[in-house]
Amino acid sequence: MKIRVNNTIDKNSLSFFVNDGQRPVAIHDSENNEIKLTGELAAEATTLTIRYKQAATIFLIGEQPASISLYYKNNDLNYGKPSNTLAVFDTIYNKYYRDIYRYRLPELQSYLNFWKGKDNDAFRNDSLFNINKRLVKNISLKALPILKKYSDKYYSFWFFYNQVTLPSLSILIHDTDYVRTLYNFLQKDLDKRFLKTEKGQMIASQLQGILHPATVMHAAPVLAIKDIYGNNISLNTTNKYLLLNFWASWCGPCIAEIPFYQSLQKEYPANKLDIVGINMDRNMSDCARTISEKNITWIQVFDQDRKIRDSYGINTLPTTVLIDDKGIIIYKSEGIDTSNIRALLNKKLL
Repeated sequence: MKIRVNNTIDKNSLSFFVNDGQRPVAIHDSENNEIKLTGELAAEATTLTIRYKQAATIFLIGEQPASISLYYKNNDLNYGKPSNTLAVFDTIYNKYYRDIYRYRLPELQSYLNFWKGKDNDAFRNDSLFNINKRLVKNISLKALPILKKYSDKYYSFWFFYNQVTLPSLSILIHDTDYVRTLYNFLQKDLDKRFLKTEKGQMIASQLQGILHPATVMHAAPVLAIKDIYGNNISLNTTNKYLLLNFWASWCGPCIAEIPFYQSLQKEYPANKLDIVGINMDRNMSDCARTISEKNITWIQVFDQDRKIRDSYGINTLPTTVLIDDKGIIIYKSEGIDTSNIRALLNKKLL
């Protein structure tokens, strides 16, 4: 991708991130006012976030050579007409987003009017919270007809997950009809090639997990995941017991439980019990800092896409899940539950 800048931008102060801002990109070639970014895509397309000072712009890029011209004005990062790329929230050059924006403008306006003059304390009021849920649901569902209209475009697939599914599920996860609508839309209305991708399978598994969460005395979900170091691990082991601890660094009771898990590591042999922490932090840096500060040595997974959380129907932190050596969930508890967990492990392993 070629990026041209004018004299309003110090190109050395630009930063680039792919995969929805998760992975930084190094500049491979830079001459005069032009920057070249190269690399291979793991999927049909990915997002490229360009940041400068306090401003940022997100583009969707594919395999075709792309180019954009950037300039900085009014404390914002601006651009001319892009070539072979889409600015994801652009109503001028991106016809897909323009159609979505125009079609659901009444719902967006209702949402903005509702929040005018309110702060986050409004979420503590059940009545206001329920109104907010209804407004978010209306906005999300209003996008679906436009996404269906452009069902073969990768942008629709990207928007469906990143701007409909991901943000809305945080407050609509218990609305079964809504979740089922999203699941059916993915299965029936978007191009089938998206469902076959790793991301598509992950989204389908996430939605299905919400609709049919793993329960006690049923088989643990079969999930292909990696730990924070990139090692493949299994969460449905069939040769030893597996203790899953869902936690986050901002969760006080989770931090209070850490000495308990440290003691379990010493008490039970590694050939009988694996402990796996499923971290729910918003960013990896908070997770890594806590692991280092608290000397956490058992396996850790950063559940960035909430796939594991949703598969197990986790709504409270901390939550503990015990899976036996046949891959069956035999215990699940919310909150601090050290005495019952220890008693169960003693019964099964000693």
